[in-house]
Amino acid sequence: MKSFVIKSKVRDFTVSFVDNYDFIDRLIESSHYIVIVGRKVYGLYKDKLFNIFPKENILVLDLDEERKTMETVLAIYKKLLNISAKKNLTIISFGGGINQDVTGFAASTLYRGVNWIYVPTTLLSMADSAIGLKTSLNFNKYKNVIGTFYPPSKIYINVDFLDTLEKIDYLSGIGEIVKLLLMDKDSINKLDLVLKKTNILREREDKKANSEIIEEAMKIKLSYMDGDEFDMGRRNLLNYGHEFGHALEPASGYKIPHGIAVMIGIIFANYVSFKRGLLSKKIFEKLNNELLVPNILSTGLKYEKTFFNKDTILANMKKDKKRISEGLVLVLPQRDLSLLKVNDLSIDELHEGIIELVHLLHI
Repeated sequence: MKSFVIKSKVRDFTVSFVDNYDFIDRLIESSHYIVIVGRKVYGLYKDKLFNIFPKENILVLDLDEERKTMETVLAIYKKLLNISAKKNLTIISFGGGINQDVTGFAASTLYRGVNWIYVPTTLLSMADSAIGLKTSLNFNKYKNVIGTFYPPSKIYINVDFLDTLEKIDYLSGIGEIVKLLLMDKDSINKLDLVLKKTNILREREDKKANSEIIEEAMKIKLSYMDGDEFDMGRRNLLNYGHEFGHALEPASGYKIPHGIAVMIGIIFANYVSFKRGLLSKKIFEKLNNELLVPNILSTGLKYEKTFFNKDTILANMKKDKKRISEGLVLVLPQRDLSLLKVNDLSIDELHEGIIELVHLLHI
C-alpha cells in the first residue's frame, strides 16, 4: 500500500493506493459507522464487498446529477439521525463524484462535522474530485452553487473498481485527466507524452501505469491548490474547460457526462484563445486532431444540435458562480499553454465557438 498525506487548512487527510479489498476490514473497526453507496455500485459489488456490512449499516441511494440536491442530503440526515452515535459517527462512502458530493456535504454539516472516509470507484473521482476538498450541490438548475470545503479524513484508491466502470464513464474520467496533464508545467513540450498516457488509459490494461497516471494527475491538481485551497486565485485555473462544460451538461439533459463536457469545453476555450491570437493554429489543430476530438467521438454518444443551442448555453453560462461582472468567465490557454482567466467573453465569441464545435464534432 502506498500512502501520502495532503496538508489542508481544513484538516490533513491521507490518500492510500491499495491493490486489494483488505482495507475494508480497517474501515469497520469502529461500530459507529454508516456505509453510503449508490444503487449501481451496490448492485455490482453486493456479494463481493457489501455483504460483510450489517444491513442496518448501509444506505443505498439512487444517484445522478439531477439528484445531487439538498433533498438527497435530507434523506442521508434522516438515516444518520436514527443512529445512536453522533459526533463519533463515521460515514464511509463508495462511489463517484456525485456520491462524494452528497455524502461529503452531509458529513460536513451534520453535527457541524463528522468523520468521513471516501472510496472513489470512478476514474474521474480517483484522479480529480476526491482530493479537491469541495462538496457541491445543485439547486434550481444552478450547478454546484451550494457547498462546503470538507475533505475526507482518508481516501482509498483501488483501480480494480475501474474494471466494472462503463466505457462512457471511463472516458469521462479521461477527460479530466487530459485537462490536468495539459495544465502541467511545460506541457507544451510534452504533448506527445500526454497523448501516450491518454492512450495507456484508454487501453484499460496496465493497472500499474494507470495508478501512476492517476497519482500524477492528482499532484498536478494539488500544485494549483497549493496556497489557494479555497479557490480565490490560482486554483480558478482548474476550471479550464469547465465554464462551457458546465453549461453544456444541463443543455444536453445530462446526456453528456462531466468529463466529456470538459473536453468539449477545452476545445471551445482553445478556439477562443486561437481567435484572440493567444494560441497558435498549429497547437490548436494538434490538440483537436490527435487528442480531444478522437476521445470525444469515441464515446459512441449521439451529439445533437439541440445540445448546443446558443441561447441555452448562454443562459447557463450566466449562472456561473465565478462571475464577478456582466461579462462571461473563461479560462484561456496561452501560446505556451499556461492559463489565463478572463471575464470578457463576448456573446459573439460564444456563438462563433459553438459553430466551430458543431463543425469539429460533425454534428
